[in-house]
Amino acid sequence: MKRLLVLSLALALVTTAAFAGHKKKGGGAVDLSTVRTVTGTVTVVAMDYGLGHPGFTMNSDQEGTITANLGPYFYLVANNFSLAVGDQVSAKVANCSQGVVAFTVADLTNGKTITLRGDDGLPLWTGGNRGSSGQGGRNPNGCRLGGYGAGQNVDLSTLKEVEGTLAALNSGLGTHNNTVTLKAGPESYAVSMGPYWYMAKEGFSLQLGETLRIRMAQCQGHWAAFSVTRPSTGETLQLRDAQGVPLWLD
Repeated sequence: MKRLLVLSLALALVTTAAFAGHKKKGGGAVDLSTVRTVTGTVTVVAMDYGLGHPGFTMNSDQEGTITANLGPYFYLVANNFSLAVGDQVSAKVANCSQGVVAFTVADLTNGKTITLRGDDGLPLWTGGNRGSSGQGGRNPNGCRLGGYGAGQNVDLSTLKEVEGTLAALNSGLGTHNNTVTLKAGPESYAVSMGPYWYMAKEGFSLQLGETLRIRMAQCQGHWAAFSVTRPSTGETLQLRDAQGVPLWLD
């Protein structure tokens, strides 16, 4: 009887180690015996505000087509991580009861990396350790490191408001940097707008050729938008507070 009890306890410990479970927020029980690194090309991106399980599909060199769950969208935004179709990636993944989950993803195309789970398979977004991509911090001035402010410090002394025509638009699901080009007379301004999901959540969309008034400031040589207004209707999208801290981080 004693030997049977010891054997049962040992089996329970092995099972617990092999399946690091986090049913609701972690995408199911992770089978640590299946952890491996795969590389390849992103073919589908599903990353947007409101998605229950953001993830991506890649054509891997090792296993063919793989779809991996990343984790909640707020965590991706907090770490300034995005993917686009065609990106070359290297991902540490494992099987779970609900598919495949990613531990880390390195986007070899844009040089960004995000860590989503610890070695035990537990999600980092559920604990005190929020993970790090080497890109996602912010300083007191509120310009995300390497993020949608395109630099480290918002220079409030350069704050100004410019009205002009929307001449170019790089926005939408999967874009690495949500930016617009505003043509104001002989001057053109390339302005970082913030994450696409935040604009979508606020119900604010843009159309080429329309007139906009953008309040913006320099951020390490780039322009970062504080607010965007349609003079014709008065509709305004607030992106940053008076100190330059992004509102999408709240």
